[in-house]
Amino acid sequence: MGDVHIALPSSLAQFTGGVLRFSVQGGTVRQVLENMHDAFPLLVGRIVNDRFQPLPFVRVYVGEDDVRSLGPVDPVVAPGTTVSILAAVAGG
Repeated sequence: MGDVHIALPSSLAQFTGGVLRFSVQGGTVRQVLENMHDAFPLLVGRIVNDRFQPLPFVRVYVGEDDVRSLGPVDPVVAPGTTVSILAAVAGG
């Protein structure tokens, strides 16, 4: 398990004290999300459910791959990989 880089959109900065890029430990997507919860508890409730599955309006990418396209298992995340979180922004 090594450092995984996290990239967030500015719309989520209010839940991280303005931090948009940071690193956490993790060898799988779930471990990364759990460690993000430890670092920023307010953030995780906005992007995943209580089973650490992405909410319907959120996309989680490992590198360029949407985790939803990687299947139902907990995908492996290699050290040094960037996990990007994208949340839909509604408005009119």
